[in-house]
Amino acid sequence: MELTGKERLAAVLAAYGADPARWPEAERRELSAQLAWAGDALAEAQAMDRLLAALPEVEPREDFVHHMMARIDREIEAPVPRPGRARLLWGAAIPLAASLLLGAYLGAAGDLDPLLPDAVTGAAIDGDDGGDPSGVAGVTDYSPEAHG
Repeated sequence: MELTGKERLAAVLAAYGADPARWPEAERRELSAQLAWAGDALAEAQAMDRLLAALPEVEPREDFVHHMMARIDREIEAPVPRPGRARLLWGAAIPLAASLLLGAYLGAAGDLDPLLPDAVTGAAIDGDDGGDPSGVAGVTDYSPEAHG
């Protein structure tokens, strides 16, 4: 995206100040003629230059610079944690394990027995008299006594 002349001049003034001597050579050649109509942007840049010039220069301590550079190096080299395949698998396994444990508990407690049919709970097997509960054995009895 290309900046218009006014936008580009405002960006250069904000970055380098109102003094064209501090601007990059290419910007100075192209934008110096536009300073005449810069108006408010130029006035703001000049005011900022005066404020910055009034501040005393402070040299950072040498150990501070080394400390900050080491900190930057550590932060750049720090790996970014990403969920791996193992984490995704555990994410699916936890709800499955919880439902298995809940089912085992409810089954062992017997609280659901009245809700289930007798064939599932084993109640019909406990009271089994040895006969055929379906009645099929009498129909399919091919013994000689049955056809006599």
